[in-house]
Amino acid sequence: MKRCLFLCLISVMFLSGCIATQVTVPEVKITDLSLDEALAKDLSNAELCKVFSNQFTVRVADGRFHAVLDILPVCVRKMSVDDSCKVTATLFHDLLKQKKFDDLERLTDYVQNMFPNRAGLQELCVVSEIDYLAETARLDKAVTMLLAQARELSDRNMQDVVRRLLSKAKGKRDLVLTERICEFVASKTHGRPMTLDAVAVQWVMLASEETDQAPSRLSRLLAAGAKPLSVARAYTRVGSRILIGSDKELFSQMMQVGQSLLSMISDKDKRLDVARLMFDYSCIQEDYEASLDLLRTCYEGKKIDHILNKVQAHKALKEGRSDEAVKRFRDFMDLVRTWKTKQYDQLTGESVPVSAVLGLNARRIGDILLLDGKKKEAAKAYAEAKEYYAKALGSLEKAPRWKADVEKAIKDLEAK
Repeated sequence: MKRCLFLCLISVMFLSGCIATQVTVPEVKITDLSLDEALAKDLSNAELCKVFSNQFTVRVADGRFHAVLDILPVCVRKMSVDDSCKVTATLFHDLLKQKKFDDLERLTDYVQNMFPNRAGLQELCVVSEIDYLAETARLDKAVTMLLAQARELSDRNMQDVVRRLLSKAKGKRDLVLTERICEFVASKTHGRPMTLDAVAVQWVMLASEETDQAPSRLSRLLAAGAKPLSVARAYTRVGSRILIGSDKELFSQMMQVGQSLLSMISDKDKRLDVARLMFDYSCIQEDYEASLDLLRTCYEGKKIDHILNKVQAHKALKEGRSDEAVKRFRDFMDLVRTWKTKQYDQLTGESVPVSAVLGLNARRIGDILLLDGKKKEAAKAYAEAKEYYAKALGSLEKAPRWKADVEKAIKDLEAK
């Protein structure tokens, strides 16, 4: 009975219009509207960008470039300076990408003549001409034009052009042209961090064959106003190559650059990336005070007790405290015996077995004891080293550098 009353009530409500049926009207996309229809609406800046970008795309695709020029003044008038430049830049790029060079030239001429007081649009014409030269296999002329027009370009546009030209030069393996671009940016674009960022890593890496230039290039980038994090990326990239060498003066110069970077960078992870290389440089130079200082200031929160112990062992040895050095090396060997995962030599990338590391440290202990006049204890340590080395040999087939070192060490021990 109640159910019947409820159904009757619903029927009455429908008949009396109390419940209205909903009709879903498909939403009309802004890009589906004509330009006049779209402009009649109260649109946001982002929506206006979509409208004009779509209108340009449709007209270019239909081969009606004259129609593009018809609405360009409307775009410039209706939109903010930045947004009109953004949309027009996309138009330039699309014409270049589609190799519609005649239309590109017409657009450049039109913008230059119609909007002489719009600096942003005039800048786009310069960028377009440089890109056009590069795209039509005239890379040398493109670079020459860039160098001549650099003052007319904003930091953002300069960065974008430099990146595209460097990519073209890289594709041609033209190191001379790459060097020319990077040297110009480092020398003539002071105070333009975005442009300097575009060349930082590549320019420093160009010095990797003549690594003595790397520290000066890093310093020049910082002096020119490059972002410290950009220079830090270049520092860590070239730094590992420098480590392979044996030029201690170069290590000292890289330490100085590293100190400058650490004073400018607050991000802990980025500081640690720089500090790792500096730590290696300091150890190779036997500047153990610097090594300890880096561990204490840049490795906060890291488990570094074993590294501290190893550095302190080398420091004690250098300062003539041989008993302390032996004890610390023994403590390090106790830790090495607990390692469960493979260890890798960061210079060679080779996998190093635990037995090889133990052999190296046992031999070092033997050398210390021998110099201290403790021949019997030294002989015992050497025998221990030979056992570890013999065990390691079977695991070094894929580590030729370490294998050669271990084989030489065994021969040296047999001669003692």
